[in-house]
Amino acid sequence: MDELVAWLRAQLDEDERTAQAASPGPWYVNAEHDEVMAVDDVTVAEGFALSGRQLRATVDHIARHDPARVLREIDTKRRLLDLHRPYVPEPNQSCLGCAGGIMFSSCPVVRLLALSYTDRPGYREEWRP
Repeated sequence: MDELVAWLRAQLDEDERTAQAASPGPWYVNAEHDEVMAVDDVTVAEGFALSGRQLRATVDHIARHDPARVLREIDTKRRLLDLHRPYVPEPNQSCLGCAGGIMFSSCPVVRLLALSYTDRPGYREEWRP
């Protein structure tokens, strides 16, 4: 397996562990629009330190990125990475960009998937698209 793909899978594993340890999703915003609540009615985050529009926007943002969504995104990224293997002549079974036998770290799709993790240890600038 290509180093970039292995590193990216490790990042997804770390995100999955964090999401699974968090309060269960889906999360929602309370009636006062100042707290994020988990599906089991536990307060996940309070926006009291913020003011007005910023409070509502931050609370909305946190609620939209609940563990359930993160787990769906991880699953999607893993499925995309699964397509990065030697060409299989069946529809939707491999990345056509990688069909020519290029290293997976040269694939623009894999590089783009890694882009959101540039702040994590181990990311290499040479992987940047």
